[in-house]
Amino acid sequence: MIKYPDKVLLTAGGKIACRRCKASSVRTKEQCGRPALQGKEYCQFHGGRCDKRNLTEASKQRLRTLNLKDGAYTLESRMASSQFRLKLRYIECVGHHLGMIKEKTRGRKPKGWIALNPNIPSEYERMLRMAGLVN
Repeated sequence: MIKYPDKVLLTAGGKIACRRCKASSVRTKEQCGRPALQGKEYCQFHGGRCDKRNLTEASKQRLRTLNLKDGAYTLESRMASSQFRLKLRYIECVGHHLGMIKEKTRGRKPKGWIALNPNIPSEYERMLRMAGLVN
């Protein structure tokens, strides 16, 4: 199977030949139909504008603080929020197992989530420790 069958894309009624974006759809496995940016391999929607491979540590730090206004979305606050959501999800799982909660929360699991079977005693104890209910 050829990974990128169409390297050249004809636009403007065949008058302009340009490189085609190398990104492919996860669902359909088809190559993106947009032209790549000049001197790049990808279009603007698939990362052609930013080249994060050549960033220095100073420029990475600048990008982290670029849109930071009040400190609500710093890396530390986001990690603390993620840990809190993880702990809350385990508390909910314990409550559901005990019959205190009827329905579980729908949606994406928090980062760091490990599916544990509460019917196995060792995994139930681990779940209680992760929820912060037992030391």
